[in-house]
Amino acid sequence: MRKSMKLLLLTAALAVGMGIQAYGEETAITSIPLTFSWDAAPRGGAQIGEIYAASSSSQFEVEGAVYTKEDDAWAFGDQPIVEVELSANDGYYFSGSGRERFSLSGCNAQYRSSEIDSDGSVMVLQVTLSRLDGSLPGTTALGWSGSSASWDEVAGASGYDVRLYRDNHLLATVSTAANSYDFSSYLNLAGNYTFSVRATGSYSSQASGWANSSETYTITMEEAWAIDNGAWQQSGNRWRYVYANGVYPTSDWRQIGDVWYYFDSNGYMVSYCYVKSLTSEMYYWINREGIWEPQWNTAQPDRTSYTIYS
Repeated sequence: MRKSMKLLLLTAALAVGMGIQAYGEETAITSIPLTFSWDAAPRGGAQIGEIYAASSSSQFEVEGAVYTKEDDAWAFGDQPIVEVELSANDGYYFSGSGRERFSLSGCNAQYRSSEIDSDGSVMVLQVTLSRLDGSLPGTTALGWSGSSASWDEVAGASGYDVRLYRDNHLLATVSTAANSYDFSSYLNLAGNYTFSVRATGSYSSQASGWANSSETYTITMEEAWAIDNGAWQQSGNRWRYVYANGVYPTSDWRQIGDVWYYFDSNGYMVSYCYVKSLTSEMYYWINREGIWEPQWNTAQPDRTSYTIYS
């Protein structure tokens, strides 16, 4: 029994020794030099190209290198990530994956991470390249479609800033992810409306320049009279008709529902007064509720008893 136990222990020891000797026949790969190159440097708005990795080492092979980006174009602000697969040649194995083992050159490649499979035969390395900075190109083809402004998309842009002007005065600046914007809530006073656009990226430094102003969208006085998408707002015992963008008609008429109102130079609805016609010597009568009553129009208003707006 004792002899059998000794034989068993000896056999186990020989087996372990043979295993150590067999594993020891392979050489650990401790230095991994790689050189990167590309068909074209990544830049915002450009299509994803090809990247290559090569090595002078005879201990392993470079099986391939690919960008990990899922879509087909670079966006400004992207930081390209490259994945490289390496396979150990016969007689070698990857023994560790620390940053210190890698010597990287070309394309400003920087170590990110690495993993080795269970038997040390394959390594997957990830490196990062320089972030894509710079300014976006400007957009073109600015135009109106009804109350909606539209423009050409800019490849690589994350959004757009849009400035709206009336008679060359800035009304509003809005931001949108789309290449159009509905300005219907801003187009409520007579005037000539234009807009300008700039593309924006992940960082403020990537914004393009402002595009040249669009063609003009004109709202006549008569068209403005019928714009009734505002709301009444009371101030003391006086009333204004205010639109969503905070503006209100001044020295102007509005047909709200089926009723006509006139607003003074401060934007307040007038009442119990006359308003002079813009085209004739006729004076329109406004009752106590601020409603125009055309049956009481006159060419000879009572100036001593009532206010007259002209």
